[in-house]
Formats: sequence, structure tokens, C-alpha cells
Amino acid sequence: MSGIIDQTSGLVKETLGNLTGNDKLKEEGHSQHAKAIGKQKLQENEDKRQEKVDEVKNDPAVNKAKGGAMGVTGAVEEKLGKLTGNTEKQQQGHERRAEGAGEVKLSEQEQEEKRQQESGD
Repeated sequence: MSGIIDQTSGLVKETLGNLTGNDKLKEEGHSQHAKAIGKQKLQENEDKRQEKVDEVKNDPAVNKAKGGAMGVTGAVEEKLGKLTGNTEKQQQGHERRAEGAGEVKLSEQEQEEKRQQESGD
């Protein structure tokens, strides 16, 4: 809302400056108007960027890839723990691998639901 007020206020000052021949007021108004438009565009771009970030965060394919990576990391930790006799590391790896597998399964279900919604079933 303040962006619209700043834009309007800037235009009013610029117009008054034109009408009265006051170059300082005219330039001040022009500057205020341009600055308000710039702020508005910046906010719009930030909003669009955040929408894209949210889309990626909620994308089942991305979550499936994360789950797969988590599963691989867990398997490596589990093997490392077994080789070194570190039962705590082995257990952590087992849990991470299971969590990754669960994430992959959940993501696959979400992808299937998304396909069904898109096909109208």
C-alpha cells in the first residue's frame, strides 16, 4: 500500500513542479515515483522467486532424489560402522537408510497422485 502512496505522491510532486516551474520539486517527485516503482518490482520479483523455491521444496521428484541420496548416505554409514566396529554409526546409517527409503516411497505415491490429478482420474 505504501508503494502506491509513494508512487502517487511522487507523481503529484512532479506534476506540481511542472506546473509551478519548480525544478527541484519536479526532480524530487520524479525520483520518489521511480524509487517506489523500483521497490514494487523488487518485491514482485522476490515473491516470484519465493514461489519457485516453494515449488521446488514441494516437488515430489526433488524429494524422491533427496530420499535416494539419504538412502545411499545411510548405506555408506551403515557399512562404515560395520567395518570399523562402531555400532552407533552402524545404527545411525541403518536409520538414515530407512528414512531415505520412506521418503522415496512417499514421493512415489505423491507423484502418482499428481499424475492421476493431471489426467483427470
